[in-house]
Amino acid sequence: MKPVRISSPAAIMPAENTLKPAPRLILKSQLDDMALLWPWVEALAVEYAIPSATLFGVHLCLEEAISNVIRHGYRGQPGNTITVDCASPAPRELFFTVEDQAPPFDPVTASLIEDEPVSSPADYLRPGGRGILLMRSFAGTLAYQRLAAGNRLTIGFALPADRLPSNPG
Repeated sequence: MKPVRISSPAAIMPAENTLKPAPRLILKSQLDDMALLWPWVEALAVEYAIPSATLFGVHLCLEEAISNVIRHGYRGQPGNTITVDCASPAPRELFFTVEDQAPPFDPVTASLIEDEPVSSPADYLRPGGRGILLMRSFAGTLAYQRLAAGNRLTIGFALPADRLPSNPG
């Protein structure tokens, strides 16, 4: 699979329903690049018939994971990359894999997550691990793998049987 650096939403939008969105998005380690995430995910939503409730979770989880890599893993330093892949290994499964070359960090480890109760929805906006809790709430699965030179976070979502794509990839 050839990596693609998407520089504009038009580069990934299907033209007259003839092109599939690229299965890979490569971002620079700058928060501005997150603007490329939304149109890419929207194009995938069409391709995989992702329902709106699931689509909200996909956006939330990917934005949280990628912003954490940029702000905490790379410490805001430009010149690094983040690769996001999308795959559907089975008709009702959709997985997003986020890879970086930042120092080791396992966001799935329970000891890293604040376990204190959340008394109001506004508490989720307070810094300190709530993003990981949100990811756990919206994703079907979260899996971490330490790579030789980086991190891999796989975020899985189930697709309802009545919303399957015509051509699963």
